[in-house]
Amino acid sequence: MVSDVTYVTCPKCGHDRNPSTATNCEICGQRLKGGGGIPPIAWLALAALLLLGGGGFLFWKNSTAKSSSRDTLTAQPDSSGTDTLPRRSNLVKAPNVKLYDTMAAVEQVPAGLFNYGGSTTFAPLRSAQVVDAIAQAHPDFKLRYTEPVNGKPGSGSGIAMLISGELSIAQSSRPLKDAEYSQAKGRGIALEQVPVAIDGIAFFVNPAIKVTGLSTDQVSGIFTGKLTNWRQVGGPNLPIVPFSRDARAGGTVDFVKEEVLGGSELGPDVRTVRDTTEALRKVAATGGGIGFATAAEVIGQKTVRVLSLARGGSRDYEAPFLSNGQVNESAFRDSSYPVTRRLFVVIRRDGKLDEQAGAAYANLLLSGEGQQLVEKAGFVPIR
Repeated sequence: MVSDVTYVTCPKCGHDRNPSTATNCEICGQRLKGGGGIPPIAWLALAALLLLGGGGFLFWKNSTAKSSSRDTLTAQPDSSGTDTLPRRSNLVKAPNVKLYDTMAAVEQVPAGLFNYGGSTTFAPLRSAQVVDAIAQAHPDFKLRYTEPVNGKPGSGSGIAMLISGELSIAQSSRPLKDAEYSQAKGRGIALEQVPVAIDGIAFFVNPAIKVTGLSTDQVSGIFTGKLTNWRQVGGPNLPIVPFSRDARAGGTVDFVKEEVLGGSELGPDVRTVRDTTEALRKVAATGGGIGFATAAEVIGQKTVRVLSLARGGSRDYEAPFLSNGQVNESAFRDSSYPVTRRLFVVIRRDGKLDEQAGAAYANLLLSGEGQQLVEKAGFVPIR
C-alpha cells in the first residue's frame, strides 16, 4: 500500500513530482521554496496547539478527514491544455494504491477515455468480462486497448508508449528496466510498477512429440540451438522446430531469455511468430514444433500438448495445469513450477489525470472482486 504523498512544483522547469521535503528540484536543481521538511519552530507551534486545543483540535482534524474523503477529484486543464489533477496551491495529492473489497468501492476513479495496452500476456484481462465488470462499477471510466502504430505490441512497447504519453496505463509481464526509469525521469515523470497477478510460462509441443517433460536446461538447449533433434531429449527422431515471438517484443521473451536461457540470445533457427495465436497454430501444424506463452493463453488448448517442466537438469517434473484443466496455483505460488513471474500495471506518476487513471486501474484489479476475475482469466491472484 502506498501512503498519501505531497509534491512541490519547481518554479523554473515545472517538474511537479519533487517530494515536499526536497530542497532542490530533482530535474534542474533549482532551489525550492519551503523544501527540506518542516522547520523545528513549526513543530513547537503544533505541539502547543495540541496542548491548548485538546479535543477541539481532534474534532477539527476528524471532521476535515471525513470531508476530504468525500471530495470528488475532477480534471482541470493546465496552461498547456493537458488535463491534470486539481491542485491546492502547488501541492498535489498522489492517488493511493490500496486494497478494496469490490470494484465499486475503489475511490478516485476518473471519468474519461483512457488508452491502455502493452504486454500481450494481459490479453485475458482485457476480455469483455473484465472490461464489463469495470464499466458496471464505474461507468464513466472507459478503457480503450491501443497497439503501437509502428511495431508489435509487448511490454517494452507499452512502457515506451506510456512514457511518451500515448498510453495512460501500461501492462507489463516483466519488471521495469533501469533505462526505462531513466527515460521517464528525463521527461520529468516517474514510473511505478504494481504487481496484480502471478503467471507461469507454459511450453507446448506438437502432439506427435511424446516426451514426459523437459528440464529447464533442456529448454535452454532447444531455444539456443544446442539441441536440434527430439531424440536428444528422449523423443522421436524428428528435427526440433522452435517458435518464439520477436526477441524485441518485450515481456515474455525477455523473461524466458533471462530466467530460462541464462541471458543468452535465441538461436538462429528459432522461427518468429507475431503472437500466441500464431505460435499455437504453427506448432500444431509442425511435426517437431515447440513454443511457449503465458499459461493463461494456453490453458484449454486441444491442438497442442503442454509439457511438464523440471528445474535445472532434474527430472522432478511439475505440470502447469491440473488434471481438471485449472492452473496449478500451488505450484505457481511456491515456485515448484520453475518458470513463474509477476504481472504489473505500470503507473505514470506525473500528477496529472493519467496518474489517477493508472492508480485506479491497479486498484480495480487488486480489489477482492478484481482478483476473482484475475483467477477466472487463468492467472493466480496475488492477494
